[in-house]
Amino acid sequence: MKTIITTFIFSIITLIVSAQLSASDNVYLQFQDTDGEVNVDGNDACEMLKSYVLGKTSLSVVSNKEESDYTFVLYVIEKNMGDRKGKIDVLDSKTNKIIFESKWKRGTMNALYGYSGTRHAIGRVFKGQVLKEFKQIKK
Repeated sequence: MKTIITTFIFSIITLIVSAQLSASDNVYLQFQDTDGEVNVDGNDACEMLKSYVLGKTSLSVVSNKEESDYTFVLYVIEKNMGDRKGKIDVLDSKTNKIIFESKWKRGTMNALYGYSGTRHAIGRVFKGQVLKEFKQIKK
């Protein structure tokens, strides 16, 4: 019985101490190519993600990984004409440990996202998964 209680207490402490984004953190945006797939332009994709981060959260985007608390690793691949798939991993910049890994989401060309499948995919992942996981960073 003591071992069960001790294990439970250590599990709770680990959850409390584990890395979590907070409202005033600095983030670095990085595009990562996906092997064996057709990747989109990484600079354009990072600019699209940057607009979401600055517009929807209280996080600050920095241009140097050493200044950041967390790194958003963005993946976006082309599937068909106008269709894209994207995902975002959130890493602790000091340890490179993944603290959140999103699922792949499909984006299509449509008027609401400026006819950009890339912007749609990034928006679906960021608003639908990242902001739901880290509610404390919303503006």
